Amino acid sequence: MDNEKKNDTNDKPIIINRKKIIKEKINKIEKKILQFKKEKKVIKLRYYADIDNLTKKNKKEIQLIKHNKFKNFLKSITSIIDKIYNLVKISINSNSTENTVTEGIRLTFNILEKNLKTWHVKIINKVNIPFDPNIHVMTINKEINEHKNNKIVKKIKKNGYIFKKEIIKKAIVTII
Repeated sequence: MDNEKKNDTNDKPIIINRKKIIKEKINKIEKKILQFKKEKKVIKLRYYADIDNLTKKNKKEIQLIKHNKFKNFLKSITSIIDKIYNLVKISINSNSTENTVTEGIRLTFNILEKNLKTWHVKIINKVNIPFDPNIHVMTINKEINEHKNNKIVKKIKKNGYIFKKEIIKKAIVTII
């Protein structure tokens, strides 16, 4: 029996030592698990950030494409708008308000003008304002003194158009 007690006491340090080793291994494994969880979280956040960035980039590209398509469309219809505008001017000068065709042209132009405003399109057609080379193109007038700085727009030959602060077409003007 004495011998059994000796074996039992000899085994205790070995068991305690093994428990420590197992606990250390468990701690190392738990630390690795935590590290992997953190890495997983970081990867997941990067993934979501990438998706968010791609979404934002695509939205910007779509907006740019829409903007450019509308600009191109607007450029293609400016001559039509000019023709309707000229018809309205002619009908005003002819004083034939009883003519239903003339009235129809005026109403059509009014609707077109309202729609242009809602689409953020401004018509450059003001006279008696200073000449601005950013929005006006001057027709050659031999009477003009080229050195004169304060040139005034006298007549609009063709309207210009601005879309959201972008010049689509400059107005062709005569100045004094």
